[in-house]
Amino acid sequence: MLHRVLDLFGAGERIELGEIRESTQNIVWFLRAPRVILGMLVGAGLTLSGVGMQAFTKNPLAEPYVLGISSGASLGAVLAMIVGVYLPIGRLSVSMGAFAGVLTSIILVYTLAKSRDGITPIRLVLVGVAVSSLCSAMTNYIVYTAPDDAAVREATFWMLGGLGSAKWTDLPPLAVLIVPCFVAMLAMAKPLNAMMMGDSSAITLGVNLNLVRKLLILITALLTATSVAVSGCIGFVGLVIPHFVRSVVGPDHKRMVPLATLCGAIFMIWVDVGARMLNRPTEIPVGILTAFLGALLFLWMIKVRRYEFK
Repeated sequence: MLHRVLDLFGAGERIELGEIRESTQNIVWFLRAPRVILGMLVGAGLTLSGVGMQAFTKNPLAEPYVLGISSGASLGAVLAMIVGVYLPIGRLSVSMGAFAGVLTSIILVYTLAKSRDGITPIRLVLVGVAVSSLCSAMTNYIVYTAPDDAAVREATFWMLGGLGSAKWTDLPPLAVLIVPCFVAMLAMAKPLNAMMMGDSSAITLGVNLNLVRKLLILITALLTATSVAVSGCIGFVGLVIPHFVRSVVGPDHKRMVPLATLCGAIFMIWVDVGARMLNRPTEIPVGILTAFLGALLFLWMIKVRRYEFK
């Protein structure tokens, strides 16, 4: 390995990489580094999706999983782990199963929610809830009747969400999607602001609602599907972070989109650190901590800051 010089800031010392044990270098490079970067990408992706869904539906409870994505992913992953549908492709079977479940649920929701007037927020939410319940029922039945206890535990842990299995190969799909989706959301800042004022106001201002809504569904579906496929179902990030940022900088999406994306990435990184440290040597699923911290943050915003969705 090449000898590079690392400066220890504040200590005024220098350490040669050759002096660091190879096992330590492997831990940092193959375990810690991809996990941190994956957490950053997942947090940013889910938050960006949450911003889009809340603008689309004008609903304060909207989040990336409003399209039934969470339940569809769980169904696909459980089929891969317990039934062994995607077994021939090895470790990728769970991610591919989750992604296939997500795409299936999105296509089903989009098809059922579409009408002659296009896709309206209320139809999207109602169909999403119905499809989500259907997928959840099928997932629970498969888990309940599974004969293998180890597979049941694995499926349960996956559904709670986590970054423990992060690999460098998990990063490119999400990293490639984040940049164009972020740019698209930033470019749609004015239409999103107009949509928050109501459909009639948006149409008066010249916004093509059908086009913007289709783009939002596409962005949300791609980001959430890719995030869920590599990290499991991590809730509350796409719900709470957009509200928190909106309460600080206001409803203007030109400021809100970049700041929310950054805050989501930082939030996920530190929640994952807490998940590794709070119950050592075991690890708490990240989804448990995001739900706990997200609920407390939401209650604080409503009670103390008297936040209202605008």
